[in-house]
Amino acid sequence: MIFLHSAAGVLVENDIGTTSWWMGNIYDSLVSWCVPVFVMISGALLLNPDKKEDLNTFYRKRLSRVFIPFIFWSIFFLIIRCAANCKLPTMKYLATNILSGKPYYHMWFLYMIMILYLFTPFLRKIVAGSSRREITILVVLSFTVSALNAIAGVVFSIESKLFINWFLPYIPYFFLGYLIRTNKKSYPVYALWGVFFVSVVLTAVGCYAIGKKEGLDTGMYFYHNFSVTAIPMSISVMYILKSCVRPVGSVALSRKISALTLGVYLIHPIALKAITNAGYGPLVFSPVVSIPVVAVAVFASALAAAWVIKNIPYLKRII
Repeated sequence: MIFLHSAAGVLVENDIGTTSWWMGNIYDSLVSWCVPVFVMISGALLLNPDKKEDLNTFYRKRLSRVFIPFIFWSIFFLIIRCAANCKLPTMKYLATNILSGKPYYHMWFLYMIMILYLFTPFLRKIVAGSSRREITILVVLSFTVSALNAIAGVVFSIESKLFINWFLPYIPYFFLGYLIRTNKKSYPVYALWGVFFVSVVLTAVGCYAIGKKEGLDTGMYFYHNFSVTAIPMSISVMYILKSCVRPVGSVALSRKISALTLGVYLIHPIALKAITNAGYGPLVFSPVVSIPVVAVAVFASALAAAWVIKNIPYLKRII
């Protein structure tokens, strides 16, 4: 996600077809699977029908983990935006930004996943009471609806403005995560990588072709999480990750970093903004180098900040 946001500025700030634009386009295409895969991982872990948890236990363990950061960072970013505009927030301004789920551009994901978690205990009962074939049909049908909804959003500018509806299109990814985790079939790794790279190329080329003809906003359809290229790309990445049986680096280190990842996600726009304002953003020099360098710098900065907050007794709950 940090890599995607680091490349996004290059993509939208340069003219379509320029070398810098293509660098941003290619880099963005390579990581446009990140949100769907996270939702699939969540489904793989949370939809296990063998987990015996009542509603109180489930909500206490999951929603409590998200709710406090949700409240704190929503207020924090609203204050930051108001301060940047040098004006006092009105009740209408606060209500509009909260209900639209966008106190800041990255916060939408927290709003979406929180509502998805709210419905998870009931979705788990669907898994427990359904055959694998029935769940597969549900995934195919719901993916069709979500994909058509994505097309309608671009062609007819139809989009749900109320954040409580955002989780609905992600239900097929949620169920698919469970299906992939429990699928005993294995697929050739070269085929999975083939699907991934073909999807990446079609995403980049599709964005260019449609963007050149209809404008970048329309071309950005290919970066939609339910575009015709994002779905197969995300599925292939999920299967590739499933085939990885060895951790990257130390298990102990991975666990320590994973405990800070929510904080990294919440903080990273601040780090990206600070680095950009300091004159070291991805647009300063060749994007082929600057985008990955900035992404690493943002990740390291956000990770350090999250670690500091995690070790402050009264603040550790906010990440």
